[in-house]
Amino acid sequence: MRGSAEVILEMEDPRPIYEALLPETEDHLPKSRVCLVLGEKALNLKIEGDDVGSIRAALNTWIRLVKIAMEMVAIEMVSA
Repeated sequence: MRGSAEVILEMEDPRPIYEALLPETEDHLPKSRVCLVLGEKALNLKIEGDDVGSIRAALNTWIRLVKIAMEMVAIEMVSA
């Protein structure tokens, strides 16, 4: 049973997060695929998977990656 999940992250400037995460889209997760799209005020993350378990695992991974990228961008902004 194939499926997908889509997460839209609205933010003032999504470009730094997008640039930080883009290289991660080249990593191949078993049984899932990830697409990252940069919008003007949002970042769109779409995950497709072969089954519910693979979608859940990919979502967990990507939510963690987004959180870390946002923390690093926030630290960079404070340091500048």
